[in-house]
Amino acid sequence: MRLSTTRYAALQSAYWSAFCLAIMFASVFLLSKGLTNTQIGIVVATGGAISAVAQPIVAGAAEGSRVPLRVWISALTALMIVVAAALFIPGLPWLLTAVFFGFQILTIQLILPLVNALGMAVLNAGIAMNFGVARAAGSAVFAVVSVGAGSLVAAFDTMVIPLLAIGFQALMILFALTFTYRQPALPHVDTDDEAHVAPTAHAPLTLVQRRKFTLLLVGVALSMTSHNLINAFLFQTMTYHGGGAEEMGTAVMIAALCELPTMALWSWIVTKWSSGLMLKVAGVFFAVKNLATWLAGSVGALYFAQGLQLLAFAVLVPASIYYVNKLMPPQDRVKGQAYMTMTHTLGTVIGSLSGGFILDAAGVPTMLLFGTAVATVGAVLTIVSAEHL
Repeated sequence: MRLSTTRYAALQSAYWSAFCLAIMFASVFLLSKGLTNTQIGIVVATGGAISAVAQPIVAGAAEGSRVPLRVWISALTALMIVVAAALFIPGLPWLLTAVFFGFQILTIQLILPLVNALGMAVLNAGIAMNFGVARAAGSAVFAVVSVGAGSLVAAFDTMVIPLLAIGFQALMILFALTFTYRQPALPHVDTDDEAHVAPTAHAPLTLVQRRKFTLLLVGVALSMTSHNLINAFLFQTMTYHGGGAEEMGTAVMIAALCELPTMALWSWIVTKWSSGLMLKVAGVFFAVKNLATWLAGSVGALYFAQGLQLLAFAVLVPASIYYVNKLMPPQDRVKGQAYMTMTHTLGTVIGSLSGGFILDAAGVPTMLLFGTAVATVGAVLTIVSAEHL
């Protein structure tokens, strides 16, 4: 188990480092290139929207392909490296800068369901691996990268961001390509028995389950919208309270570190409480975190609000992955992970567009109040739709 967990933790760490630079530092980088808040919102939202449409398509193609998931991950990451390198072209127009960085935002989100599905495939194959510990490692490295990148940007300039991104993307390829495991041999099933076994093992969702799952996806999408309103415009929120890039990096680090206990203990937590119940807990705490951020009157209060990540995003990530893995029949699990990841991406789209517009039109407090209202609706929908699986 230790070897599988360590190798998967390395992949998660590289992925979330690249994610941090593409998503958390998008505003910092694009503001330095002359884009307005509204334009940044459009860039992030466009990347997210295309990713949301492409996620189920790519997941379906990967699920039906003989090409291993690790190769899919590596190929998409290689494209990211090429485009990130293009950001260093001298005299690059702001529009091309926006397009190239938008591609980073698009592709890093496109890869997430494949990374999650790879981890679930290992567990479903009967190989011992602690998913929670591996994911917690991703959060720990995310925290270090956020602080380190913030300090480097303050010391040098924003071109540090794509440079670091290329480095972590190269590590993603290395860790993905070397993440191999032996699939245990399946027991032989007689032809006469297959007709009796298959329908039970691969039973599709009932109509009620499909409707509840759809409602849950909407609820999670709204929670992630509120989450992205904070994350995508955290630099602007921090500036409003007198902070800067370094303080933003510290805030991101606090949130990421607060994810560690929940994710590291997830294998134990899920034996005590169902993943459906934990999804409801996460929905409630997204609303609480947004309320605390709206009420914050200082940088210190923002740091406190970031600590509520412990019971919000830190719970949602493993709970949603385990929930889908239990709910979906085996042949639909990769697509199921893509649908759940799509809610994160839709949250990016809605949060970026609405947040950028509200920020330019009415300012930080109004944007955060809007996020609190959205998170509250998301919590209600999650509570009424999540099953106790």
